[in-house]
Amino acid sequence: MRHTLLPGENSNTQSTSSLGQHYESSNSSSQHLGADRHLSLPGQRQSTLQRLSSEPNSPWDSVEDLPEPVLPWMRSESRNSFGNMSRSSVESGSLHVVKRFVPDASMKKKQRWTFHKWWLLLANTLLFCYGLGVLLLALLTFFKLYLRADVVIVGERMLLNMVTATGVLCLFTSLLGFAGIMLNNRAILTFYNLLLWVCFGMIAAIGYISYRKNKWNIAGKLSYQWHYNLTSDGRARIQANLHCCGYKTFTDFHERSNKCFPRTLLPGCRFKYQQFTVQALTTCYIVAFSLLAPHLFVLVSALLCSNHINRKFGKGLPPKIYRLDYQGIVAGTPTGSSINLHRDGLQQRAV
Repeated sequence: MRHTLLPGENSNTQSTSSLGQHYESSNSSSQHLGADRHLSLPGQRQSTLQRLSSEPNSPWDSVEDLPEPVLPWMRSESRNSFGNMSRSSVESGSLHVVKRFVPDASMKKKQRWTFHKWWLLLANTLLFCYGLGVLLLALLTFFKLYLRADVVIVGERMLLNMVTATGVLCLFTSLLGFAGIMLNNRAILTFYNLLLWVCFGMIAAIGYISYRKNKWNIAGKLSYQWHYNLTSDGRARIQANLHCCGYKTFTDFHERSNKCFPRTLLPGCRFKYQQFTVQALTTCYIVAFSLLAPHLFVLVSALLCSNHINRKFGKGLPPKIYRLDYQGIVAGTPTGSSINLHRDGLQQRAV
């Protein structure tokens, strides 16, 4: 049966059909949207990140500028494939914003010196004291501030120079130790420990030289020195200080002066010079060998306490030479073979 549509009825029917088509299209679009909710595409994820980064005060502003992870144990092709995967993982929602912890300045813990630092300070003060004493003794001799200083300057010049150098070195080492202790600087304390060994060698050398000269044939050594090593000025200074004339008698290498002449009553210088030299050398090696014991105490204390002047020893990063560089790492495989990760990279084995 053929149905004839009126003009008004035709328009209503067309509007009804258009509404139906629109309803079907809306249902299909809603179904697609529901499916998209369960499966997020990379393009939609990228647009979401761009939308988040465009918002003000967004923590996602630096997402696009994040560098690729550095993987030195992978080859270039493996690194490229892994870089794409890591970049997509960085762009995902796995980033977290963590607030930086700022310690309260008013609650700062009071720093206290360690026991090792106090012990090292005590040992270094001891080094400073006897180093200063040795240097003062040498200066008193050079400035002739005691009675027989001129005899020491002329007769034991080399030993006096060694004593002066030892005093200066010990004093400088102690000042270097004070700087390292106060600044908590282990580099300075390293040189401090090295210089302590040099000071030890100098003190031992002074004791050995003075003991050896005093022990064997001191009379022959002093006679040879008077006749062949001393100058005219040196002999005259010894004669004036010891109130003598010549070595054995007036005729034995004397130096003329207002008190040393042919009819003088002054004795020869051998007895007085030899007696004073023996006494001075004996005192010198006794003092030098006695200083070795406190110096060993200072040296051992410095070796044991230099790394513990604060509480940071062993709590920082290791030196660069001891860090792992992945070049020698070898990974084992289920078949028993091995691959070098730095040379071969990470490879997928076919099962």
